Amino acid sequence: MVIRIFGIIMILLGSFLTYGVIGSSLPIVYGTKLKAKITTVEQVKNKRFTYVYYPVIEFTYKNKLRKITDKSSDVDKDKRNVLLTIYYSEKYGISRGFSAVHVVFSIISVVFIFFGFVALFKSK
Repeated sequence: MVIRIFGIIMILLGSFLTYGVIGSSLPIVYGTKLKAKITTVEQVKNKRFTYVYYPVIEFTYKNKLRKITDKSSDVDKDKRNVLLTIYYSEKYGISRGFSAVHVVFSIISVVFIFFGFVALFKSK
């Protein structure tokens, strides 16, 4: 019984991680690959009495100039006029592409689901 509960928990954790990875990959899948430039850096006061610096990214999408503050990661406060490759979708937002974090969490989610099924079917 304990092994079955463990298997169900592993499958649920793996499914939750898979959902998160797929959700963060939607701008990459459905978006348009664009060249963008960090024009300024927005300074935001953090809860721990420190500052976080978010890049303000400028790019052209459908012949319109767009400026978006990318709050998915922070940058150095002096980082300006840097060219980036981004993926943008009006529905899903902005992404900088696949990273090692996507790969690691994808592998972890598959391993969780695999061991969950092994625990469920080996417990009989």
